[in-house]
Amino acid sequence: MATDQAYSVLVKDPERTAPGGNVVVAPADGIVLYVRRFSNGRVPLVIKRNTPVPVEAIHRMENGSPSEGVIIGIFMMTYGVHVNRAPIGGKVAGRVWYNGPDVEMTRLEKGLILRSIIPGPEKLLGILGLGLSDLVAESDHILSSARETLVFEGDLRCLVVRIADYFVGEILTWVSLGELVGKGQRIGMITWGSQTDLIIEIPSGVSLETPVAEGDHVRAGETVVAKYAR
Repeated sequence: MATDQAYSVLVKDPERTAPGGNVVVAPADGIVLYVRRFSNGRVPLVIKRNTPVPVEAIHRMENGSPSEGVIIGIFMMTYGVHVNRAPIGGKVAGRVWYNGPDVEMTRLEKGLILRSIIPGPEKLLGILGLGLSDLVAESDHILSSARETLVFEGDLRCLVVRIADYFVGEILTWVSLGELVGKGQRIGMITWGSQTDLIIEIPSGVSLETPVAEGDHVRAGETVVAKYAR
């Protein structure tokens, strides 16, 4: 009982109900940093001044990289919910760990906090050095830091990339290869904030729209980040 009470105080893990239908839900709580469509396996990222980079530079898998899709970057604030959830229902089809350096994300988080304190149009925030694209452009962790990629296969194929921060205690994984998971199911947690990217592969014959925008706040297992139809 005491352990359960301590967990509820120290770890924010609210119950969530995933919506039904042909939708993909956010794998993490936080602020959307970017929503980028990509083709031919290359993603235009702000950090590279919109120069397309191979999508492999983000997920770090050697095989099975999506050619066409969309990537959504979500920054998980230190004071927020750190539990990750499955974006779709299906099978855990892959798990890869990239043992890179742990680059700190403090500047990005401070900038995001200041943005919430100083409301205003994006143009004004840009003048103050708080434009979202400016903050992301200086975020070397997006491509450099250590990370874990989980692959989920269901109606769609989704990759959840959990990126480590210099101050992150640990990336915990609560699912195993081959396991069947439900949409919105808890799959793990990052013990000290960080960033989670969602890569959604768009196969031939599927139309997909993303109702979220850069700067939006999303909730893991609940916020719809993509809708699809065949």
